[in-house]
Amino acid sequence: MADLLQYRTAPDEPLDCLYLVTAEGHDSVKALALPAKEKQVVANVVKELGVRGVEGEVLVTASSISSYRRIACFGIGKPGEFTVPAMRRLLRRMLEQAGKNHEYQIAVAIPHVPDDVDAADARAFTLAELALADYRFDRFRSRPDEATKVDGVHVVPLVGESEEELGALLDAARTMDTLVRLARDLGNRPGNDLTPTQFAAEATKMFASSPVRVTAMGRKDLEKDGLGGILAIGRGSVEEPRLLRFEYRAKKPRTSVVLIGKGVTFDAGGLSLKPAANMAEMKYDMAGAAAVVAAMQAVAELQPALKVTGLVPVVENLPSGSAVKPGDIVRLCNGTTVEIDNTDAEGRVILADVLAYSARFRPQVAVDLATLTGACVVALGHELAGMFCNDDGLADQLQRLGRLTGDRLWRLPLRPEYRELLRSEWADIKNSGSRWGSLPASAAFLKEFVPEGVRWAHLDIAGVAYLPKSQNGLPAGATGFGVRLLVALLRELAEKD
Repeated sequence: MADLLQYRTAPDEPLDCLYLVTAEGHDSVKALALPAKEKQVVANVVKELGVRGVEGEVLVTASSISSYRRIACFGIGKPGEFTVPAMRRLLRRMLEQAGKNHEYQIAVAIPHVPDDVDAADARAFTLAELALADYRFDRFRSRPDEATKVDGVHVVPLVGESEEELGALLDAARTMDTLVRLARDLGNRPGNDLTPTQFAAEATKMFASSPVRVTAMGRKDLEKDGLGGILAIGRGSVEEPRLLRFEYRAKKPRTSVVLIGKGVTFDAGGLSLKPAANMAEMKYDMAGAAAVVAAMQAVAELQPALKVTGLVPVVENLPSGSAVKPGDIVRLCNGTTVEIDNTDAEGRVILADVLAYSARFRPQVAVDLATLTGACVVALGHELAGMFCNDDGLADQLQRLGRLTGDRLWRLPLRPEYRELLRSEWADIKNSGSRWGSLPASAAFLKEFVPEGVRWAHLDIAGVAYLPKSQNGLPAGATGFGVRLLVALLRELAEKD
């Protein structure tokens, strides 16, 4: 993680390189608040190199001034066609090139922002993405490649951007960078390293001296509160299932919010065993839990005028002689009986249990995040999360915040007809329906357990929580999707009159 610094005057020692973002038909240097002499030199370099700013253009030359050794111009094409994915690709490419060139201290000048982010927030968003652009997960590498690490990124201010303004933007970028990296690191850890036991222990330690109180409910606690869904799904593993409860309450909370994250630290599918191909990716089945933990870390730091409860069921879904079987009927904490039609539809069972359990916290708003269905990946790919919501106002708010934060959502239908797909001959409801309509049926199942009067959104993040390979400027692995969205939502709810 490189330090984010302001570039205001020529440094005592020259920086390794100035990376300048250029665009077609625009004087990209004009918008930069560089010292006059430097600005003129950079403008001359752009002219002499014949920089056109077309997408993919990279031109590098030695610098004639002592502030930096080289100047590199990266083109983005037409500004109106510069999108969030394009920006992420650009920033990651810049940081990767700097690392490969063994450049440890660089300056970055970004006078252009993505066109698909609100103009008022685009600069802040861009700097937050810059902070994340060098993310790597090397926890298990015996020899991390330190030679490709950039130590300092000096951000060139824009004309009219004061030191205080840019400082505040960089502070916000650093904060969000820490939170998203936390979620990514949790998501990238394999199942043998991040077990339910380890998850509970680390979460408890993480919040030990914060205003967020953490309770790790074990088997006896789950039995006492009748959380039969969590107990059933965790039965196949020697690892004891947990429900992590994060509680924060301001003195005068404006709203009560519950955040729920699916935390299946490894999902083999239970007795409805998944195919061996790509099963290793099921370590990411706790990405929703990772997002909620990171959001609660933000709550601990920001201390918003809210009551916020984070509920994270943590289990392993494995086959064994004690595992729940297809056809079994389990009773959830609100008394509803569920026929387990498919043990690989485990996520909705533990989420339903927790949704019902959340009633005791009297929430006004509830949001759950889960890598729930392969059908959502088929429908929306790796670009958008699916959103089901019982309140138009909340849905609009989340979609708007998704555009602002880059955690983009697509609303899907939550119609009563899908409930029929879950009709059971033997219990109140079954946990999966037919192949057709399986995505909305999963949300219809969850809706049955939402406490009355609660504004609720279900985010299916199966396609966006992790990437099998690097894509659109995001590295392979966990993406930290949902962290920025949840933090933005909490901010707005806390500021609401």
